[in-house]
Amino acid sequence: MYCQDNICTPQDQWDESGEKTVSPLGFTKLNTAAADPMSSSYSEEEIERCTLTGKREILFQIRSLIRQSPRVSVIFDEGRESFLSVLIDISADDATLYFDRGGSEETNRAFLNSDRCQFVGHAGGIRTQFTGERPRLVKLPSGEQVFAVAVPDSLLRLQRRDTFRLQLPMTKPYLCRIQLEDPPKELALPIYDISVGGVGFLFTEEPPLETMRRLDECVLDLRESGLLRVVLEVRYILATQSRQDKPIWHVGCSFPKLSSAAETTIQRFMAKIEIERRALAID
Repeated sequence: MYCQDNICTPQDQWDESGEKTVSPLGFTKLNTAAADPMSSSYSEEEIERCTLTGKREILFQIRSLIRQSPRVSVIFDEGRESFLSVLIDISADDATLYFDRGGSEETNRAFLNSDRCQFVGHAGGIRTQFTGERPRLVKLPSGEQVFAVAVPDSLLRLQRRDTFRLQLPMTKPYLCRIQLEDPPKELALPIYDISVGGVGFLFTEEPPLETMRRLDECVLDLRESGLLRVVLEVRYILATQSRQDKPIWHVGCSFPKLSSAAETTIQRFMAKIEIERRALAID
């Protein structure tokens, strides 16, 4: 689930006229060019579903962001000031996030005088947002001076959804067979969700894939709806945790080129699944 045009943070909200409004979840809209606009709005219920509050899960997500793409925008002074930074490390022992200073000393001094800031990072098509309070300057064991804030109490993860994705039943899963070349190997993956834009998979172990990898030999086994030979491109790999605190990876792939016939087949397949789901609900 995911948010849009303006950045949402755990504070008040300002509309375009400058009037302050407060959402039930307390997310602030920061009117700033540092924010990466997304294309559609989301309901408060969707924002709530996207918000993580578990400490272990928040630590897990920030560590994942550091591994995948540590470069972030740091926004402060109610959206009027910002700078680019790099997340350096996060410590669970003292609940502290360390990140690099900006390129301007004037901006750095203003930042240290701010009460709170907003972090916005991107990795694999996912935008991660969270708030830091009372930033301070600390010295690392190496002697380098960096900024530090406390680990946030909540974290918002946002993803652009260009097309409707249908989650598929996992009791008797539909499979996607992928031929890997290096090293030669076939993956038979249960399809977690599907749309005319792509498919998603869940892994209980770290997937043998990387973002932007092109997979030319793939077959979607939609059973009665047929076999579809497709090309996939890995768009994001999202590390998270299950309700049992076990690590899982959600891999999202797009169809870089999908024929009209294949698109029609997928649309009919999705309609069939929806009809079956409604019939079961009625029974």
